Amino acid sequence: MSDDALLGGLEGEAAEVRRRLIAELRAAGHDEAALVDAAARGRLALLPAERAIRGNATLSTADMVRETGVDPDLLERVMQAAGVAIPRRDEAAWTTRDVGLARLVCGLLDAGIDPAAIVNLGRTLGDLGARLGAAAIVDLGSGLAREGDDELELAHRLARASEQTGQHLVDALGSVLRDRGIEQLLAIELDAGAIAEGRLAGATVVTVAFADVVGFTRLGEELGAERLEGVASQLATLGSAVVAGTTVRIVKTIGDALLLLGQHPREVVDVVLALQDAAEADPEFPRLRCGVATGDAVPRSGDWFGPAINRASRVCSTARPDSVVVDDVTRDLLEDEDGLDWRPLGRLRLKGIGRVALHRVRHAAADDA
Repeated sequence: MSDDALLGGLEGEAAEVRRRLIAELRAAGHDEAALVDAAARGRLALLPAERAIRGNATLSTADMVRETGVDPDLLERVMQAAGVAIPRRDEAAWTTRDVGLARLVCGLLDAGIDPAAIVNLGRTLGDLGARLGAAAIVDLGSGLAREGDDELELAHRLARASEQTGQHLVDALGSVLRDRGIEQLLAIELDAGAIAEGRLAGATVVTVAFADVVGFTRLGEELGAERLEGVASQLATLGSAVVAGTTVRIVKTIGDALLLLGQHPREVVDVVLALQDAAEADPEFPRLRCGVATGDAVPRSGDWFGPAINRASRVCSTARPDSVVVDDVTRDLLEDEDGLDWRPLGRLRLKGIGRVALHRVRHAAADDA
């Protein structure tokens, strides 16, 4: 096929840059159909990065089965749950690194894990992979674009970053998973009944906090999508800073909100007050409101569910800007704690819960502590 058909109307220097890119892509093994499709969709500069991420696929599902002894039906169920396209079993679609998933499935099955739980893990890996993929491609990719780039310069820079991501992201993820796994393990409290009933991760009493940006929807209309994303990112950064050195963890970010959780009510309250102080100290950051509740919650697939989560969310919705509000259970647990200033708000109706006694909390002034 003539290069002219792939130029998309480009002329002069831009056309020459496109020709050099096409020559490199052909030398790397991209076929004409892939080039035509990428040119039509404005993706030619992304093909080197795509190749770096995909790696050298030399193994089929059948090869992985022979090498690991994995049940191919179970492996494909896990892949499907993770959102991975299922190739023909004789198609060379996998790299040597992908054998790790087959070994994981085998190891978990040999350890006595129920296949349904393994499939559920695949679903969690898919959710995690989607978020990591978005961060690696969109967030990091946005940081790689340079004003004045030509198509070839951008293609080379994206490919180099993708190679680094492919080489090191899995190892870095292993470190994060180790620490987060320990956090989940420490949140479990076993008793004889749970062991006899075959339950490991049952309901646990925890203190939960929601921190919510006030008027986030209105801000979106005023600031635009990019600035709004910056607000959400800054909230996550502030949250990470205030939980550092504590046993409180950020469970997840939900656009304009953080969900935090801990085993110790005072520590959670101190962290949320510190978050509120950090937000107020930045004149460019929108106002926050926070709600705290204590009760039962259950860890599942890296998330938490249960009455305490719902209660904290409802408590947060009652809070005024720049305030931290806690439920009666948390207030009672902190009855004898020093250094806190309380103001009762009365019994307010929480949607789906009923009337609950709520209290606003602040750090006590130095002369009152």
